[in-house]
Amino acid sequence: MIVPQDTPKSARLAAESESTATESPPAYEPPLFIAPTDIKPANYISLTPRFNGVKGTFVLDPTLRLPPSMQPHSDKLHLGISAVMGEVNAVVYVVGSESLPSGSKTRMEVSSKMGSTKLVLHAPECRAPLTVNVDSRLGESTLLLPRSFRGPIRLSNTLGEITLSAALRAATVSFGDRMFVGEWKEEEVKQKVWPGDELVVNSLLGSIYVGYNDEKTKA
Repeated sequence: MIVPQDTPKSARLAAESESTATESPPAYEPPLFIAPTDIKPANYISLTPRFNGVKGTFVLDPTLRLPPSMQPHSDKLHLGISAVMGEVNAVVYVVGSESLPSGSKTRMEVSSKMGSTKLVLHAPECRAPLTVNVDSRLGESTLLLPRSFRGPIRLSNTLGEITLSAALRAATVSFGDRMFVGEWKEEEVKQKVWPGDELVVNSLLGSIYVGYNDEKTKA
């Protein structure tokens, strides 16, 4: 609002106050996705320690092809981390792509039988859909999603709290024991198999927390 300079001070202050009150806050802009440049992208990452945990940052490019003699089976995970005795703390940057060569999803599984699990996912808007499974037998599970995640999530445990962050709750609709993050399209609902992102978190004895990766605190 433009207020003439010769307007009385009291009227000018009232006009500026009214203008401030009626202006809408700026729209949310997701953080710029930048994968670490000092980490070489990889595919079909598999870590299965028995007596140690896993802690690290990974750049996952599900479109990377291996030589035919090293090509895994079609059901191979793009990232699989499974610890027996120890916690898992992984940060994963998924390289963007329109679709995978096979037309499937980017599949990730993280688990620990005796330890907590934490997975922080970063992924751009333009990418193949994500299928993520997190499992913990004895320990809490924490998953921080990218803002680009859109799809159903299922969270279950036997003992412990299940918590969604404030921002994720605001973007989620509940259907019984299932929830959906974001909005779906009419043509997607008609398909027998969900074509977008999916998340399943199971914790036998431990709490579950799910939020966005750019939130500063749990709420």
